[in-house]
Amino acid sequence: MSPMKTYDYLIIGAGSAGCNTAYFLKQSGKKVAVVDREGIAGGASGAAGAFLSPLPGKTNLYNTFVNNALDFSIDFYQRLFPEDIDAKGVLRVKNDNFTEEKLQTNSIGHQYYSSQELQKISENFKEIDGYFYADAAVLDPLKICKKLIEGCDFYIENVETLTFEDGLYKVGEIKAKHIVLAQGASSSLVELPYMKISPIFGLRIDVKTTTKIPFNIHKSISISTNKSDGTVAIGATHQRHDNEAMTCLTTCDKCEYYVNSEEGQIQTLLSQAEELIRLENVEVLKTYKGARATIKSYFPVIGRAIDHENSLKKYPSIKKGTKIPPEKLQYHENIYVINALGSRGFVFGPYLAKILSQNILHADKIPQELSTEKLFYKTARTK
Repeated sequence: MSPMKTYDYLIIGAGSAGCNTAYFLKQSGKKVAVVDREGIAGGASGAAGAFLSPLPGKTNLYNTFVNNALDFSIDFYQRLFPEDIDAKGVLRVKNDNFTEEKLQTNSIGHQYYSSQELQKISENFKEIDGYFYADAAVLDPLKICKKLIEGCDFYIENVETLTFEDGLYKVGEIKAKHIVLAQGASSSLVELPYMKISPIFGLRIDVKTTTKIPFNIHKSISISTNKSDGTVAIGATHQRHDNEAMTCLTTCDKCEYYVNSEEGQIQTLLSQAEELIRLENVEVLKTYKGARATIKSYFPVIGRAIDHENSLKKYPSIKKGTKIPPEKLQYHENIYVINALGSRGFVFGPYLAKILSQNILHADKIPQELSTEKLFYKTARTK
């Protein structure tokens, strides 16, 4: 039997959230391991289109957060992995969620393209117009995640329980002083009833086409520019699981909920793409499915894992609205959370991982809107 290895940090989940967190902790000189039941980017992150796009609209807390994260993350990827990112901008075409007013009325630099102007760029554009944002990109999710955890030990294992003894967590033949839960839509390893994850089904296909696509295009679906490997990614977020009595126990390609619907979904994506730009000599190379994790507020969540039950036992007045200072709450010892990145996993990943690692290592404060404490207080008051 091989000797048990001990780490400073064990990251559970090898998607964008987990791999980015591993990167920043490793950069600080910590000994880091990453574990995932399917492999690196084996779930929603591997299925992501990995489009990095701004969020237009009047300035508010959420779109300011999104666009700050975007600026940080594009710079991060371009500095570290320039060969794996294609930063050619995005054309947004109005739809029910992004009206013309919303696309026009924002603080983000943009340029309007009429259908005539678009057809001068490429005669393959259909009769559409849209708003072009230069600060946008697409990347290869698997390559990025693999590079992020270089220098970390990686294990494929389905972790079902955590055992805590003598100040260390034990997972199989691994021991760690600290745990970071980056599990996405999967069932959490500790009870976090205040963090109600709603999985959202995402689908992506990689295709080859002789059509030259000058930049990313987004309407109800996203179409990438021709990437450096010669492929084009077409992706969409299709269906919420909000009303489903289910827990994600496996990846979508093995889930009974989707297993027989792939061909129809591919044809739907291709049909929607054809409404925007004519794709010639299309060959579908691969299909990816993944359940992306969101919560009702749409903000992601990072921070220490609060022990919900024992916090309420110690301070029952929280249920009536008493605001107990966060430092007095009960926490699961040395366990942290980074989750609910939704469809912007690769926009949020580096930005959140940086904030969380600074909190873990230096006690830097986490913005309230991202904190586990905000969710805990809100949920406790509604009980």
